[in-house]
Amino acid sequence: MDNNSESNNTGRTQMNYFLLSKYRSVEENILFTAKILYELLGEKRQHIDQLFLDFASKQNITINLNVERILYLALTFLFSLGKVAFIENMIERLDDGGKS
Repeated sequence: MDNNSESNNTGRTQMNYFLLSKYRSVEENILFTAKILYELLGEKRQHIDQLFLDFASKQNITINLNVERILYLALTFLFSLGKVAFIENMIERLDDGGKS
């Protein structure tokens, strides 16, 4: 078993999204993706679809189901740290640790 994944009882391999190796693309790393999303938010609120399109444009990739899953995980990570807020279907960057 390699360090970047772990097997469950069904024999399927689960990916560890917080590690990066030469066998994974950089877009599969939650921390890296969260950093890019946080930078893209800047000082303005954005709709989630526009934020994802901006990410794809900046990284020069095509959005697919796997990339979208990583983007949602990265947003969830940022939300859990109090770095973003969801207000009326818009995502807003919080620079002061969750206080608006």
